[in-house]
Amino acid sequence: MIASTKSMYKVSLTAVAAAFAFATAIAIAGQSSAVVKEDAAQLMADKAALQRQLNRLESDEARLEYDRNSGKMSAESKDTYEVYQDRQAVKGEKKDIATDKKASRQMKADKAALRRQIKRLELAEARLKADAKEGKMAAESKDSDKVYKDHVAISSEKKAIAADTAKLKADQK
Repeated sequence: MIASTKSMYKVSLTAVAAAFAFATAIAIAGQSSAVVKEDAAQLMADKAALQRQLNRLESDEARLEYDRNSGKMSAESKDTYEVYQDRQAVKGEKKDIATDKKASRQMKADKAALRRQIKRLELAEARLKADAKEGKMAAESKDSDKVYKDHVAISSEKKAIAADTAKLKADQK
């Protein structure tokens, strides 16, 4: 009876080990299936985010083009706007000088103001040129800044999609 108990013990121990191995395999398969589903869902979410960013880019580019064509200042940078204002001031001073009496104190004052406005305009133009050359945001308009940020977001989404695709492929193997 002891021999039969030992053999039953061996058989039951083998059965328990086999059941444990089978349960572990099922659990691992279930986990990998869940990971694949999670990765696939993340990939889909990133693709949807990319599509939203592309739509936003399209509308921001259209707004920029419309604002430029209509002459709105939102299509202009701070530096460009300053140059515009200085040019307007120079035009105004020239009009004032044209209406002044010759050799009057008012004409002398207006000519001095014109010289100041011209210097100010030259400085503003130089600043605009330098800022544009250095890539400073002062040389960018609000509209073009939005377009730039959209491009950055799209680049980020594309990287996330590439990473998710690689992770999904690795999990499926």
